[in-house]
Amino acid sequence: MQSDKRPSLPPSAPASGHGRSGGWRPFRKWQLRTKLVLITLALLAAICLAVGLSAHAAMTSFLTGQLDEQLAQASFRANRSQEEFRRDRDDEDHEEDDGGAQGSENVADPLNGPGTQGGTLNARIGDHGVRGAGIFTPDGGRQDLTEADEEILDELSLDVPPVDRTLSVGDYRLVATYNPDREYTIVTGLPLLAKEETLASLTRTMTVVSAAGLAAAALLGTLIIRRTLRPLEELSGVATRVSRLPLGEGEVAMAERVPAGIAVPATEVGRLGHAFNLMLDNVAGAFSARHRSETKLRQFVADASHELRTPLTAIRGYSEMIRLTENLSEEGRSSISRVESESKRMTALVEDLLLLARMEEGHRAEQHDVDLTQLVVESVSDIRAAAPEHRWVLQLPDDPVTVRANPGQVRQVLINLLTNAHKHTGPGTTVVTSLAAEPGAAVLTVADDGPGIPADFIDKIFSRFTRADTARSDRSGTHGLGLSIVDAIVKSHGGRIDVSSSEGKTEFIVRLPGAGVQHAG
Repeated sequence: MQSDKRPSLPPSAPASGHGRSGGWRPFRKWQLRTKLVLITLALLAAICLAVGLSAHAAMTSFLTGQLDEQLAQASFRANRSQEEFRRDRDDEDHEEDDGGAQGSENVADPLNGPGTQGGTLNARIGDHGVRGAGIFTPDGGRQDLTEADEEILDELSLDVPPVDRTLSVGDYRLVATYNPDREYTIVTGLPLLAKEETLASLTRTMTVVSAAGLAAAALLGTLIIRRTLRPLEELSGVATRVSRLPLGEGEVAMAERVPAGIAVPATEVGRLGHAFNLMLDNVAGAFSARHRSETKLRQFVADASHELRTPLTAIRGYSEMIRLTENLSEEGRSSISRVESESKRMTALVEDLLLLARMEEGHRAEQHDVDLTQLVVESVSDIRAAAPEHRWVLQLPDDPVTVRANPGQVRQVLINLLTNAHKHTGPGTTVVTSLAAEPGAAVLTVADDGPGIPADFIDKIFSRFTRADTARSDRSGTHGLGLSIVDAIVKSHGGRIDVSSSEGKTEFIVRLPGAGVQHAG
């Protein structure tokens, strides 16, 4: 037996064409409103991130420019204080200008300049290295720098834009200005703490505002999207209810429609609902036309079958009369026998067609309590006498089973199933007929160990005029209505018939409901 399962791939070898998109498979299973909310939030988050980064970059540029302006003013004040100090000493002592090479007696402290703000860093770098490096504290004091800090100051490039450096006292923005006349360099710095705190505050504010905005967008978006997609849920409900309608046979009352308030062509969802209603109208019209056609055909079959009964009866009667009253040759008697045989076969076919037509029209035979166990025993006994070359086995419960049914039609179901097993299996086949009781139903099973039924034939086995001539050895002429009659009778009693088949086992299972399966004592 061939398996319909595809061979599995190794764990390390993804299916061709699906390796890259495998991670999106769970996403495709999510509801549409969930996808829309998540996509909207993702876009809003991207916008918030872009706005935050832009605001942060703009604020950084603004604060850096402001700080550089303050730093330039501080550097100018530090250089001017040096020049003023030197002029004052020249006026008092009339001494030769030091120029940075006479020592430190004529060197002013860069932090003593007027307008120096708290946190300002100043240092003077000359031939003797870094001198007077310190920070002006907010209380007017002075904080000296470490040797490591002085090394960082000494490595600064001259006359270049300000740079940021990390010192022992924190992050500073520094600039080095060289005085070619005096041959020394003045280093000025301002702390970055205020700038960093401002940027941190901006970041916190943008984060809080963005998070609150995303939360509000998620809540409102969910409500809005759910309300917007509610018509789709209504349309889905209509489609689901239509899918549960019995559309296979009989008259179909397809009254389900998308409400007019939703099926408005002005919107996309409305156009979908309007198109769905048009489709349902078309399908309902097609079903109505089909039902009218089936009704006409069924009525024709019933009328034709009824009308054929009389001439067929006449043919059989005249054939018997000719055979009994006339002196016929051997060939004539054979011909008359064939006429009688074919007329009987034609009569059986007409009777079966008439029975099917009546049941399809809804005619139900009179029903009353039937001892199903006794019917099974009698039917198996009859078929055992007619087909002794088969092995007939009975499996019955200890108590008799009684159901509400028509005894003649139930007997016909049994005879047809047993005859079907006899005709389509070879001599020596074992046919097991079993009866069991379930809550509210009786289960009748006819199983044989014959060659089985092809899988492509099982779906149409209860259709009219179908014969599996190549599946099971059909050794007698049949018109292919036996199982159709079985199916119609079982359905008319509110029951169900199922079939399963494989090599060496074919099983027909009939479930007949009733007022309740009764067990005799």
